[in-house]
Amino acid sequence: MLEQAIQHLDLAAHGLWFPITVSLCLFILALILFKRQLTWRDFYITFSVVGFMGWLCDVIITRVFNVIDLGDPKVTGIGDIVSYTFILPSLSILFLAYLTAKNKWVLSLLFCAGSLLIEYGMIKSGYMHLNGWFFIYSIAVYFLVYAFVLPWHIAFIK
Repeated sequence: MLEQAIQHLDLAAHGLWFPITVSLCLFILALILFKRQLTWRDFYITFSVVGFMGWLCDVIITRVFNVIDLGDPKVTGIGDIVSYTFILPSLSILFLAYLTAKNKWVLSLLFCAGSLLIEYGMIKSGYMHLNGWFFIYSIAVYFLVYAFVLPWHIAFIK
């Protein structure tokens, strides 16, 4: 039973180090820097909502439409878990911690670029494989999230 559980963690996935490292670094940064403009309540709500939305998108994009594979496409391994549980919410927390009315567009572009770099790193490390997904889709999604969804989200919860 333990051996089977370990197999389902996909610990032998090529490039697994990348999502684990990025997840850990971003989560630590989010924990340290969120108090710049956010409360623990903001942190909790944002982390929960964005984490849920990340998992929902994972199910739709990787399972239903099968346009992206992370690690072994047949199992949800530890890399998938840390990617969707920590990378997306941590980036959102960091974005909101620095968001002001004056820097919204510049910050949106910077975080869009940072998200694209993380996605590129996942591909280059061999952990992510695209099956019909293109960077232009990612650019549109990231920009929409950073420029419109997250600012609306923080205004809604405040």
